[in-house]
Amino acid sequence: MRIVVPTDGSQASLAAINELLPLFVWFARPVTLALVHVHEKIPYSRAVAWIGKDAAQKYYDEESDAALAPGAAVLETAGVTFEKVRRVGDPAQEIVAFASEWKGDLIAIGRHGHTALQKLLLGSVAQKVVAASTIPVLLLA
Repeated sequence: MRIVVPTDGSQASLAAINELLPLFVWFARPVTLALVHVHEKIPYSRAVAWIGKDAAQKYYDEESDAALAPGAAVLETAGVTFEKVRRVGDPAQEIVAFASEWKGDLIAIGRHGHTALQKLLLGSVAQKVVAASTIPVLLLA
């Protein structure tokens, strides 16, 4: 079972990862995870031109590493095999594209919100992933 797990490094993303771990018993095949962080592009293209592509890429990499670190620590502690994936672009589009390229079987994504009313609504990224994905999406936390 190949599971794509998007993360933004937030407590909600971490809660989703923790909620996913006990569900591994559902799957007959061993689980392999891709922990994915997508950083939105710097909105002003002249800023990238001014600082340079290498500096922009370094920024994206550092931000992604920081967002991936909490989830990676939980997965390492649990002994789960996973790979870290960094992408740049529209988060929902990149998550769905990666899942397809990687031949994922499932996207397990957290939804944000803490109050009853907020939990009725999906986060915008989760909502877009559900709408765009051709593979099953499991909403967590």
